[in-house]
Amino acid sequence: MLYWLHRIPDFYHWDEVKAVLLFSEYLRELLQVKKMTVSALSRLTGVERTTLSKTLTGQRVFPYDSLDRLIYHLRLTPGEEQRFRAYYDAQFEKEGIRRSQEMLGKLFSDLLNLDFSTPAFEETRLLMHLDGYAGERSIFSGATNVQPLLRMVLTEELSHPDARVELTVPPTDTFLGEELLRRYLGGRLTAEISQIIAFDASGAAEDINLHNLECFCRIFPICLLSYRNYHPYYYYDNSIAARYTDPFPYFLATHSCVVCLSEDGGQAMLLRSPDQVECYHRHFQSLLSQCYNLIQYTENPVEILSSYDGYTDDSGFYMIMDQPCFGRFYDEGVIDRHLRRELPFYDQLAEVARLRFGRLRTVEQFYTFFSRDGLKRFCETGTLDDFPEAFVKPFPPNMRRQLLTALADHIRTGDVTGRLLEPGVFPDYLSMTTSERSGVGFFTTEHFPLQDGFCSVQIREPNLCRAFHGWLTHLPATVHTLGAEETAAVLDELARGISDTQ
Repeated sequence: MLYWLHRIPDFYHWDEVKAVLLFSEYLRELLQVKKMTVSALSRLTGVERTTLSKTLTGQRVFPYDSLDRLIYHLRLTPGEEQRFRAYYDAQFEKEGIRRSQEMLGKLFSDLLNLDFSTPAFEETRLLMHLDGYAGERSIFSGATNVQPLLRMVLTEELSHPDARVELTVPPTDTFLGEELLRRYLGGRLTAEISQIIAFDASGAAEDINLHNLECFCRIFPICLLSYRNYHPYYYYDNSIAARYTDPFPYFLATHSCVVCLSEDGGQAMLLRSPDQVECYHRHFQSLLSQCYNLIQYTENPVEILSSYDGYTDDSGFYMIMDQPCFGRFYDEGVIDRHLRRELPFYDQLAEVARLRFGRLRTVEQFYTFFSRDGLKRFCETGTLDDFPEAFVKPFPPNMRRQLLTALADHIRTGDVTGRLLEPGVFPDYLSMTTSERSGVGFFTTEHFPLQDGFCSVQIREPNLCRAFHGWLTHLPATVHTLGAEETAAVLDELARGISDTQ
């Protein structure tokens, strides 16, 4: 070990050194277990013997584009491969990147397990009105007093047809987010809700700000479920002085009252006079004029397809969805045959489709991640999740076989980075496209349980975009996907199983 340490290049940090050594040690162990020499492995994989030797001594990082060949020729079991890839991944991960990937993994897991069913019970009436609960009090302390107050204020406001809620909430708040999510899931919330979020502006520009990412992860499910009625805004703040000088720096404002909240959400002040309410409403509107839209919604099919194209860089296209994206293999003939001409916006949609798929045929990088269930559904029906049958005719069996075979061939050559996802990685009702520069787009598909909420949710904030793009492009190097050859083999097998009678 000491010999290896002396040979580690100076530019490695200690955490990176440990990760390199773990990978090197495990590779040496595998060679011993598999009874294989460095020369034999070099000959089988086509990787230079010098590269393998330097990898084994921790002097260099093994090239990623040869990793699948190494795994294949070492004949690793699924457990060995998982451990092998985990050690490989650790060589590249700064702590902030690792934590951001964990955070996004949890977000998608939570969305995948979100229960869209009707709640077992429904709040029909308050046992006590706000006047009766608050009495003459204006200060409330502790969660057992603050949370009932917030719930009463929301319930009374949302009972009015012109309900309006304006929010600035503490960064640590989870109660209000969960309360809004519960009400959206119950289908009882149609009010316009606006929220202002303070994003942290500290840290280096190229680093992922975990505070901002955590804030976004808390509100993103609300965005999806709100029927486009929830509107988050943000501004950057690098000063925390106000949090020490103002005991109630956050607030929730309705037509009839204002609840001011402490930094930790553990104390609240209730204001009910009309002039106080109007003052906070004006203050909120003034703040909005200095904020940025955190997201944009659209439900227009032409705008959605244009949005997809907007997140395609000249250098690459990056997408994850239950089904693969076959856009690299669509020509104008495919568009003419399968796009329904009876659509009132056919000409607009066809033009956008020609531009989009023409671009996808030429981009340098093409990433597509998909699930086994989504693949099987395409094989059986020929329909696309992200464009319903009302817009696009199902592909006939021969076309399905051609598309699957073409995708498999291009994955093998490396022209397409296509990977089959392990179960539980990404919700089947969403597609996501990311870009190095243009933003991130989420698009609900035909499997979205709230069809009235069908829409796209688009993000432009650079730091968030960097986090999502990094998560997606890192997937091929994780245990969450099959390797290139395994993915291509599944595609070929499914293509052979498509009969002309389907």
